[in-house]
Amino acid sequence: MSYILPTKSLRTNFLKYMNDPRESLRWSFGSTNLPYEKIFEGYYSDKTHIDCQFKYGEMIKDKYQIISFSGAQNNGWSNEMMWAHYGGMHSGVCLEFDEDVLLQNLLTKYPEVSYNMENIDYSNKKKKPWLHWQQDRSETENMDSILKYLVKDMTLSKSKYWEKEDERRLVCRGVDEHLYIPIGGALKTVYLGVSFNKLGRELTDSVFKTLDGMCNLSLLIYESNRFKRWGIKLLPNGNIGTCDFEDIE
Repeated sequence: MSYILPTKSLRTNFLKYMNDPRESLRWSFGSTNLPYEKIFEGYYSDKTHIDCQFKYGEMIKDKYQIISFSGAQNNGWSNEMMWAHYGGMHSGVCLEFDEDVLLQNLLTKYPEVSYNMENIDYSNKKKKPWLHWQQDRSETENMDSILKYLVKDMTLSKSKYWEKEDERRLVCRGVDEHLYIPIGGALKTVYLGVSFNKLGRELTDSVFKTLDGMCNLSLLIYESNRFKRWGIKLLPNGNIGTCDFEDIE
């Protein structure tokens, strides 16, 4: 949050920095007609063939930029496991976005970008994609085709053990550097974890003032074995206080 709110943007990241082992480990693929000797001119040989397969796999992986969200099937802010794993043991924050506005912001800033925004498939199917090189197309055209072909199997599917993350993912294809997506109009609510207030009431007030009306602010409580949300707003007496979430406006 210390980056997102001051810059009012979300930064994408490389697949190799994800914590799923299939995404963070090196890739290699079987292929038809893939010209390793041309792509790795001066290095490719029978002895380096396997290494070149891995090198090309890494070239593919580095052309995807990712942002992962929760809330594919259920409210992301109420996912207890996500708070425990990624929310500083409930002392952090959760940001809720309007997907349509966020994607429009992406296209406004990067009108040429190709992307997928989809729920992660946790079916655990074994997939062995095979690359087919089209000799009548350029290296760039082939790479674009490969990225589109692989996107579902390699970036939008995980094993069943990740299912509780309930992930919905933005994948930008053909991009080899971070993208910075403006969040203006897209950020709906900042949720403070149930342990956030342990850090001090002054910090909650500071977050409220920093948001300055940009979006709603909510404090989570834990009641009857589930999260509930309070609203935080400026009260008639001039103090910052809590209210029913529906009464924030």
